[in-house]
Amino acid sequence: MDRLASLRAQKRAYMYGIVEQVNGEWIFFDEEDEAHELTSLPEEVELFRFGQWIKGWLGEDGNMYMPQHYTLKNGDRLRYMKPLSHAYEQWLSQLPDHAFFHFIHFINEWHFSVYDCLYCYNYMLFAEKGVNFLIFDNSVDMCSVHHYFDEKQHRFELTLQTGKKVIGVQLDY
Repeated sequence: MDRLASLRAQKRAYMYGIVEQVNGEWIFFDEEDEAHELTSLPEEVELFRFGQWIKGWLGEDGNMYMPQHYTLKNGDRLRYMKPLSHAYEQWLSQLPDHAFFHFIHFINEWHFSVYDCLYCYNYMLFAEKGVNFLIFDNSVDMCSVHHYFDEKQHRFELTLQTGKKVIGVQLDY
């Protein structure tokens, strides 16, 4: 599985909602019934049609471009990938593949998603050795992640608010 596929497969990776035309404007209502102008959504979205999600791109005035042109209708279901913070996205991209997949597996085992990250301090942008700090919240538990790194290894320490802790090491080959 490649990195993008593993991110798309994560729980809570997508923002789901429906679209409605209100006073001539297309509005996206998310799962919590928060309203967003359609123009504020990412360009790439997916439309639920015929029992499956179909990738497309939003155009103007309620137009969507998939393999064919489609005009949105009130009640259409859309989803898009939740954005990651810049520092967090950079941190994930800097991890070697083996460390990336080890980290994903580690947090998933504790019922966290990549998309539960609230905060990321990416010290790897500034140094080749050090510690990165990440905070996750899955609405049940909080998790602090310390990522120790140098040229030979990546060590992840995960600690829940209960004090439960796990440590995993990935050696660079």
